[in-house]
Amino acid sequence: MRGFGARRIACIVACLAAGAAAASVLSDAGSSARYVDLATPFKQVATETAGQAQGSRIAMARDQINAMLPGVYRRDASTDRLIADALVRLPAQQVAYDRVISEFPMALSGAVRRFRNIFPDFRSPIPIYLYHSLGLRDGGSDYLEPGKRHVMLFGADMIAEYHSDDSLQPFLAHELFHLEHGRRFSDCDQFWCTIWQEGLAVDAAATMTPGATDRQLLLDIPEPIRPKTDARWKDALCFVAVHFDDTNGTAVARALQMGGGPPNELPDRFGYYVGFRIAQATQMQLIYLSRLNNKSARPVVRSALINLMDHAQARCARPAVEAVVTQQSPNPV
Repeated sequence: MRGFGARRIACIVACLAAGAAAASVLSDAGSSARYVDLATPFKQVATETAGQAQGSRIAMARDQINAMLPGVYRRDASTDRLIADALVRLPAQQVAYDRVISEFPMALSGAVRRFRNIFPDFRSPIPIYLYHSLGLRDGGSDYLEPGKRHVMLFGADMIAEYHSDDSLQPFLAHELFHLEHGRRFSDCDQFWCTIWQEGLAVDAAATMTPGATDRQLLLDIPEPIRPKTDARWKDALCFVAVHFDDTNGTAVARALQMGGGPPNELPDRFGYYVGFRIAQATQMQLIYLSRLNNKSARPVVRSALINLMDHAQARCARPAVEAVVTQQSPNPV
């Protein structure tokens, strides 16, 4: 046990040092590109614990990464299973995983530099981390316990799977836009809020990537979204209209999550495409739309949706002219 403890302490020190080093390195884009590398420490744990009992490996990985970012790996059986699976799979994925770790600094730096062409004063308002997401995300903000601390998380494992091509820069633009948008537009409980956040982020990626393909805009995961949604366009618009002010989260899952159970043969994640079309239908510049708060955004979103419905001759009920906007439960985006 003493030998194991010594190795564990040594690895903790090494992991903390690696994270501190990553946090201290600034790209030529300035302090807005600062991030902490938790992906390398995870790999170090996987390598050092190879051949040990599964329970020990899980505990080592969870405890050491949580020592650097408390709460990023929850203490529950489901997360333990995900950690175990990630540790087993990492050797086969390591070439692509290592490539993400090595390329991420320049990729983030370049994305911030391009982002500043439209938003010259951009600075990330929350800490940014690169980590092993256990297969859960390529990127997005989240609220970690304890204290609901707001952080931006980029998953090296899923970036390796989804963005080993020319989709990486538009993806980073999408996620950086969420940070910029969040300065004025708060997470809110109504369905339209999430449709607006995600659709406007897709529009931001398209704006910063002239001629962007649906692949670059992530409108092809898990399958091409545009053609199937266009084929059921009235149904898609009516779903958004009918559930516009819903707060129970069901509509968000059905429209925006993989496996959420979309209606009427619509594809998974069709809400990203509808939100994108709503943003385009405003015919307003991205920088103006990004500055709308929740109260001022709702009539803009509603008007754009109704214009699309009228053009498509969708005969379902329109959203109410006025409705309360509530902000009880912050949503990861």
